Amino acid sequence: MQIKYHLRFSRAFVAKFTAAAVVFLLSFLIMPFYINGDQSLYRKVYETLPDFGLTEGFLFYSRSLGSQEFVHFFLSWVASRFVDKDLFIAFSNAILAYVSMSLFRKWQASVIMAFLLVLTNFYFLVIYFAAERLKFGFMFLALSLIYIDQIKRFYGFAVLALISHVQVLIVYGAILFNIFVRGILKLFRTGKVAKSWLLLFLVPFLFLPPLLLGGEFFLAKLVSYYSVRDFADLTELAKILVFLLLALWYSKKKSETIIMFIPIVIAVFLIGGFRVNLFGYFFVLYYGLQFRGGWNFGVLTTSVYFAYSSINFLVNVIQHGDGFFSG
Repeated sequence: MQIKYHLRFSRAFVAKFTAAAVVFLLSFLIMPFYINGDQSLYRKVYETLPDFGLTEGFLFYSRSLGSQEFVHFFLSWVASRFVDKDLFIAFSNAILAYVSMSLFRKWQASVIMAFLLVLTNFYFLVIYFAAERLKFGFMFLALSLIYIDQIKRFYGFAVLALISHVQVLIVYGAILFNIFVRGILKLFRTGKVAKSWLLLFLVPFLFLPPLLLGGEFFLAKLVSYYSVRDFADLTELAKILVFLLLALWYSKKKSETIIMFIPIVIAVFLIGGFRVNLFGYFFVLYYGLQFRGGWNFGVLTTSVYFAYSSINFLVNVIQHGDGFFSG
């Protein structure tokens, strides 16, 4: 029994380590081609950060990028003194791949399916190469979900996720909204207060560090997302509704799934679709990976679709220096 468990553990560890190594090499080889779009500015900031101390560097970073995501700044500020930017990103991507594999395994994904997702999924490639600040927000978000049953670790990683990128608030908002609504339903049905409501008392403490580090920016960022949304683009809204249907297909708790998706659908209306749908798709994976380890119609179909999108993204990076190049 112990030998069988050890072999299973070793196989999973080898798969996660291999995925991290492949992503590292892929990133190190391809990242030098990504010189346009937002990366042109990121590169200039990274190369200049060693000239500044911590406080001056953060002011320079904020003015240059119009951003105050402290985690991305601090890691860039430290790394820029020792390694080239492409090496820093490759190493960060490798950690993200390992953490994501661990999360998918927690969600009962097969080793092979988890491996394929972190290597071929379009959303992952966007996080690896384009959405640089979101990378760290997603990394700590994944860690918080891995340790969701250990309140201290969950809280610590959740705070780091929130000060890494404000949009991870969408996921935590969906989780808290589900706790709140189900607690209300239990209260009306039984007259008893749900124990899970105790978590809601942590909400003010969850948002306190981000607000102290940059409350004005934190709120302004949400307003800016609202101001640039595009109501005319129905494509992303259609995607989130498809994701909802797929999640419902594999969910064992239909009401929970609908409740969780309500904040996400609202977010698509308020702040736009692409990055919101990124989180919506990972809700699909949460439910879909629990059915046959991910070897099912919903996960396979979306994986093929996003793998095809990944090819176009990489071709654009290599040929035009920007994964979102449109000609």
